Amino acid sequence: MRATGGVSHYRLGVVPYLNAKPLVYDLEQNPRPNVTLVEAVPSALLERLRAGELDAAVVSSVACLDDGRLVPLAGHGVAAFGPVDSIRLFCKEEPGRLRRVALDTSSRTSTVLARILLAECFGARPEYVSMGPDLEAMLAAADAGLLIGDPAMRAHYTTPWERAGLRSLDLGELWGRLTGLPFVYAAWIAPRELETGPLVRLLAEACEAALPHLDAIGDAASVRLGLPQAACRNYLRNVMVYDLGPREWEGLRRFQALAIRHGLLPPDAPPVAVRGG
Repeated sequence: MRATGGVSHYRLGVVPYLNAKPLVYDLEQNPRPNVTLVEAVPSALLERLRAGELDAAVVSSVACLDDGRLVPLAGHGVAAFGPVDSIRLFCKEEPGRLRRVALDTSSRTSTVLARILLAECFGARPEYVSMGPDLEAMLAAADAGLLIGDPAMRAHYTTPWERAGLRSLDLGELWGRLTGLPFVYAAWIAPRELETGPLVRLLAEACEAALPHLDAIGDAASVRLGLPQAACRNYLRNVMVYDLGPREWEGLRRFQALAIRHGLLPPDAPPVAVRGG
């Protein structure tokens, strides 16, 4: 962050996925002179955030669960309770019999979630390999493939996975059954030392301004991604939650506890500390 004429200039990392579009739609449509947007997948944004090249970014929520230098910002993020559509594990075998699972390298949160759910819900502890989001290649190399974001929705809605004898598991649905809590898939995350008050207010205003345009956002995504219009509209209106409250943060803390239990986060991981405005 740098100051120009007394106004802080923010470098913000954003993801290319439909689920996060309402967080940044207004910033894209009505550019602010004090905001620069950088688009990349969550894993790449996290590297840039840690390198000091970004002031905040929409990244996988696990990023703030084992790195005390990073904190989630209060207000808005990407969460859901129950089926989520865009975090899916496509299986050639029954979940409890999986021996090898290919994990999408784009998001660490989803890979940790998949490992927790396979162990907790099915008693499965397969070998895991990291791969790019290519379902055909994943299923050639493993018994199951995890996809996130738009690739997951495309595979679910446009791939004849049922006719191919595959099973499509919605990890949001499994998480809801296991915990009874929402899951925070991504959040605005910033370095602990950043003065967050003005930024939190800017991000809240941008998200609120985007909410009346959810149908337009969904319709544009439908054309761009080749997905059913109704599915995109429903996803934004009825599946995704953008206002993160006490229940969402409780879900994030439960995720951290389960990840520690399964050895996926260090036992001394710092408590979740949300920075407000």
